[in-house]
Amino acid sequence: MIQPRFIMKTHTGALRPGNYSILIAKCTSPDKSYYPEQVEGKLAKFIGSRSIAKYVVLIATTKNRGFGFLLDNMTWSWKGHVINAVLKYLGKFSEDKNVYFNLSQLEKIAYLKYFLETEGALILKFSEKFADKKEITYSHLKNEIQNIFEEIYEGYIDIAPDFRIRMKIKEMFKEMQRRMKNKKHVYDKSTLPHKIKPHLQALCDLGLLEVKNENTEEIYKVVIHNKINPLESLYKELKNFKQLEESIENNNFFPIIGKILGLNPTKYSIKQHEELLKETFLLGYRSMKNVVGLADISALVDWCCIKLLSEKNILIYPQDVQEFLDKIRKYNPSSIRYHVNGKGRISYIIWDETFN
Repeated sequence: MIQPRFIMKTHTGALRPGNYSILIAKCTSPDKSYYPEQVEGKLAKFIGSRSIAKYVVLIATTKNRGFGFLLDNMTWSWKGHVINAVLKYLGKFSEDKNVYFNLSQLEKIAYLKYFLETEGALILKFSEKFADKKEITYSHLKNEIQNIFEEIYEGYIDIAPDFRIRMKIKEMFKEMQRRMKNKKHVYDKSTLPHKIKPHLQALCDLGLLEVKNENTEEIYKVVIHNKINPLESLYKELKNFKQLEESIENNNFFPIIGKILGLNPTKYSIKQHEELLKETFLLGYRSMKNVVGLADISALVDWCCIKLLSEKNILIYPQDVQEFLDKIRKYNPSSIRYHVNGKGRISYIIWDETFN
């Protein structure tokens, strides 16, 4: 469903991608359920902050318009499996929390995709502001954040495809105003840092912004990648909320990520890259499969796109991975078995690893 893509309920430090890596690597599992409070306690012990841990767990599921790395029972969703596969491949099992906040290119591409899906509307508004100005003060952004939130809600009301969704978004907007607890519907100044700082911290960790201090003022500056301003490039690619939603609907973020990071990738070719795709797919499958050999197809598709773009600078589309599977199934039907989810949709795969 179309909804304003930004996270409202958060806390300074809580949106840093490293928190979610720690959550996956150290506090949860693919099949063991926990109460959220148990996971929160484990995470708080690891990172040393109960308040940050509370919000990380809160927005790790799809509740509160969150990322969806975890299911409600605190086991990994398919996105959680992707993050785990990335961490496992990199050998990130450290007990040192700082290791998880220093992101490799592989991690940045993975998290960029999921941040655009979850925080895309807010990132797009930041991109609009940084398209003309290469640096902006924290105080300016802090004072603008309420206007930005309101513009996002108004923009999504305009593009809502039907009356029901339009009314639902309007109700979200009213709820935001009710939470301000004053007649003018203005955020209290003491809450503003928690409204803006978490999002800026995440963009810094993802390599899109950097922060410097001048005369007690924080200044956020765009990080240039191969002469490309990533936020200006992102704004040119997405332009508006409608186009953002179309990119989400079509799972079309990898070419955009390749452009904003200045990668200039080579497009996938069956003739040149099919064996490499097979190796990558099997690496992900072995990492993700459960005890009966089932692995989530969506997770494997994202894994292939992320790893090939990061390590081989090859741009592969989700449909390329599906065509690869269709080809194998056509010529070796017994090598692949599909399984449906609870809604009757094909979602899982079992690969016969004796097939070469």
